[in-house]
Amino acid sequence: MKHRALLTLAALSLAALVTACATPLEAVTDHDSQYDFSQVKTVAIQPFSRTDPGAVRISDMQVERINDALRDELQRKGLQVVEDNRQADLYLTWHLVTQEKTDVRSYNSASYYSCWRCGPSVSDVSVRQYTEGTLIVDLVDPRRNQSVWRSTIQSRLKSQPDPEGAEARRREAARAIFADFPPA
Repeated sequence: MKHRALLTLAALSLAALVTACATPLEAVTDHDSQYDFSQVKTVAIQPFSRTDPGAVRISDMQVERINDALRDELQRKGLQVVEDNRQADLYLTWHLVTQEKTDVRSYNSASYYSCWRCGPSVSDVSVRQYTEGTLIVDLVDPRRNQSVWRSTIQSRLKSQPDPEGAEARRREAARAIFADFPPA
């Protein structure tokens, strides 16, 4: 009986883990409803700000990987990414904000006896520290020097993700960021 209960608990834990890992990234977007996005054909990605006091310290390689994912998704949407700001209909700027968070969970588990209801339940508490990252992408109208579209996405960050998994996650984030672009 105890063995069956433990197997059931293990199966439920595995199902929860698979569901959590399979959760797709979803972005929150906002835009200027007066702006005519149908005229946008070119976008220039602006340099990552290293002088902003709130800027997250990431390497040049990481900045380039994020730029590549955003560039590829813009091109997939039919836009041309240009180097010269004078040729751009919109400027793309982005920044990353991080926050340390704590995840506290409590679990009731089986007692030390041979059945579930024969003795007192045992509570376990799990405490995990993690970093949540928020990627904020703005599309700026160069004539007004104002953002006309913004998308944000949040996710837990891993300190040493595997390269293939990190690449797939960046691509997934870029797809989610631009899922509602251009606005209808």
